[in-house]
Amino acid sequence: MPDSAVPEPGPRRTRSGAVIVGPTVAARYVPGALIGLPLISVLLSPFAGAGLQQWRLGRLRGGHDGLLEQLLSPAWVQLLTGALLLWALFALWAIVPMLVTHRVVHLDEAAGTLTLRKGLRTTDRADISEVDHAVGEAERGSIALIGLRARPRHGEPEDRQWVVQEIGWDARSFDGLRALQTAAGLRPAPPRGVLVRENRRRRIARSNHELAERLGMPWRPQYEHDEEAFRAEFDRVRRVLGGKEEPRPTDPE
Repeated sequence: MPDSAVPEPGPRRTRSGAVIVGPTVAARYVPGALIGLPLISVLLSPFAGAGLQQWRLGRLRGGHDGLLEQLLSPAWVQLLTGALLLWALFALWAIVPMLVTHRVVHLDEAAGTLTLRKGLRTTDRADISEVDHAVGEAERGSIALIGLRARPRHGEPEDRQWVVQEIGWDARSFDGLRALQTAAGLRPAPPRGVLVRENRRRRIARSNHELAERLGMPWRPQYEHDEEAFRAEFDRVRRVLGGKEEPRPTDPE
């Protein structure tokens, strides 16, 4: 893709306008809290509902028959309440360790400074001129490595390296790295979507190459980018080996 056709990075920013290199806590937490945790809570709601039923019966035996006990009388209310309580509990358990361990870099483009934050604390600072390299993969689960040159005058005689987790979480997280690369005078990486598609193409081509080797099928350069052409030829070779089609001179025996 020509440089002129590459879209500008669109990273997340703090309220003060600093670029966020990496995903925010909300970006990582919200999908799980709204999709994954509710499903788990629904699956476990019968156990929570049974616990609420036992609690209600104990209250009734103790002579308490207030509004809460009456509201929890229907079984469906017990299941729904149990699911909501589990959801709230799981959501709390999930966000606490994330808040403590989350690591991200803030880039102040106007001041030319970088701030490394872990949880709610600032653990290191640097100038943008100190950045030696900034690399990262676009896939989820990958990390970014930001190398900083030594500052002997500031008591830092050795190079440092910052690690940002989940840099490939989504496009805006990866755009934070691209913005940092641009600000540091480095060549910015292509957008995350481009890299993800290219990685997928390479995985498919590698898998197809292995299939071709198993059949003794000649590999052509066009198969690297044209999966349909490979599939058509692969199916034809299988029919030839199965005796359903006449072979060609170049077909495996």
